[in-house]
Amino acid sequence: MLSAVWSILSSGALFPLVVGSFLLLYVGIAFITDDALIALMEYTRTNIFLTILLSLLPLSCAGRIVAETISYLKRHRALAGNATDVPAELFDETVELAARPSFADLRGRLDAVGYKTHCTDSALIAVRGISTFPARMLFLAGTFCLFAGILVSLSTRTSYRGTVIEGELFPAPSGNGGIVERIVLGKPSGPFLSKSLTMEVAASGPGEVKEKFGLYPPSRYKDAFVYPRYLGVALFIRFSAPDLPAGYESHSILSIYPPGKEAGEEIPGSPYRIMLSLAEPDDGSDPYMTGNMIFLFKLLKGKEIVLSGRAPSGGEFSQGGYRLSFPDSRRLVITDFIQDSGVFLIWTSLILFIVAGSIWLPVRFFYPRREMLFRREPDEIQAWSRAEGRRRMHAGVFHEALDALETSRPVTT
Repeated sequence: MLSAVWSILSSGALFPLVVGSFLLLYVGIAFITDDALIALMEYTRTNIFLTILLSLLPLSCAGRIVAETISYLKRHRALAGNATDVPAELFDETVELAARPSFADLRGRLDAVGYKTHCTDSALIAVRGISTFPARMLFLAGTFCLFAGILVSLSTRTSYRGTVIEGELFPAPSGNGGIVERIVLGKPSGPFLSKSLTMEVAASGPGEVKEKFGLYPPSRYKDAFVYPRYLGVALFIRFSAPDLPAGYESHSILSIYPPGKEAGEEIPGSPYRIMLSLAEPDDGSDPYMTGNMIFLFKLLKGKEIVLSGRAPSGGEFSQGGYRLSFPDSRRLVITDFIQDSGVFLIWTSLILFIVAGSIWLPVRFFYPRREMLFRREPDEIQAWSRAEGRRRMHAGVFHEALDALETSRPVTT
């Protein structure tokens, strides 16, 4: 049983088979919903069979790492002349010759075309170039980290959404965040973002330091990643009407950025509703950047608009017995706090892929590994050949070496 499991995990066919299964499932879900990827992730999270199927991907990578390491060590031992048995699967080509010549002339030929040769009593080894084995291991390790990270994320990820408001406590999942000193929307510092966002949070206690959270890369606070999602305004609304003598006051969370985007505030126990939006400044500035906010409003009684106008933050509008004022407004950011250990594995995979590519590309194209092994047996010569690049050129040299061995056979009479 263990042998069968190992054969499956170390097989090169397992990885594409599992990936193909998820691809087919994704295509099927795409016919049902537009959010096929999100639906596939949710199905995988809640379905034990899909979770087990996904876990085969990092297990397959781990099996391939072990299998290829074993093969590399066996091949290295054979090329050092220390192996008594050389499995054919370690090399690309295996040839047997009914000949017993000396390797002296062949060694000179291979030295002349750039191969480094080494001779023992019964074998001739010729190698050239640098092996891409380290890059291959880094690539497989990166693939392992990638799918292990996806698996950990899907099975353990937790998300909490909070509202970050200037002057209020930072809504960390741990519940002990500092005061949000200010939220700044400004011009970008890099070429990729159209705007930059910074949330500055004061130290929450002795030994703590002031924190700043931006858009990218995501920052961490305590044990959670901080992902700003939407901008808005925390607005203090004070309202009174002729048929509402007690008046109404509320601290409202309004998603009204950018200017022109509307949000509504229901007046409980009354037919009134206030629709609010940010006015576009005449000078073309951004009210969220400058803090100079002017609010456009419409007062609805049922479906009828009974009042409309505009008022700045801290201002008031009064007409026909209706009074609407905005004593205070503050910037806010709807923020996701995500606890996800799989992110570290995914970032690690990205680093490993970059390093692997940086090694593999120059080695593969400029100085690829090429290997030949000739071993004298009692009544024949066995020859093995393998190349990681420039295969046609290497195959030509290998077969010329075989021809040289054939022509140097002693003639018997």
